[in-house]
Amino acid sequence: MEKRVLYLYINNSDYNDIIAFLKMYKKVTYYLVEEGVLIVHADLEFSLSDFSKLRELVLEELLTDFVGLYLPIKFDLSILDLKRGLSIISNRIYDISSFITEICLGKEIVLQKRLRSYYYNLVGIDNINTIISFVENSFNASLTSKKLYLHRNTLNYRLEHFYLRTEMDIKSFHTGLAMYLLFRRWFVHVAYRIISFFFI
Repeated sequence: MEKRVLYLYINNSDYNDIIAFLKMYKKVTYYLVEEGVLIVHADLEFSLSDFSKLRELVLEELLTDFVGLYLPIKFDLSILDLKRGLSIISNRIYDISSFITEICLGKEIVLQKRLRSYYYNLVGIDNINTIISFVENSFNASLTSKKLYLHRNTLNYRLEHFYLRTEMDIKSFHTGLAMYLLFRRWFVHVAYRIISFFFI
């Protein structure tokens, strides 16, 4: 049976009090410390708001704060890669979109490369190009399909495919921003380096 996976990170990696606290929480079924990150398995209906409430309770009862990452059900990226990101961002609960945004703004280059590679492999380059164009065209499906010379149904299929594979709604501003920063910002950076190599 599938479970929701949550990552909790504290700089000192002392999770004993939090684990004892989690044992009283009914929706949490499993926990393990791996590579200095507490991995929590919870029921599928465990939501982002449930995770936020859990963090508030831990903060209130134990006076301990942590960074939390609420992952999509099928997310396969190394815990060491994610730990690098968790160690540099502020204490709060992140869904995958807000986590990607923080990583891009924090200029964590290695993790950005891993995330780009992960999403390219997961959804394909055509879908990535489509969602970036969708964001660049202000989330306007008609304009995007016209500029990409795509039938509107093809565009809708690609947006739906992206959602089904990633559990991120590209029609949401936060997801659009995260994907734009992850892919477009990298493209602009590479283009600048190529131009500067030839002309400077």
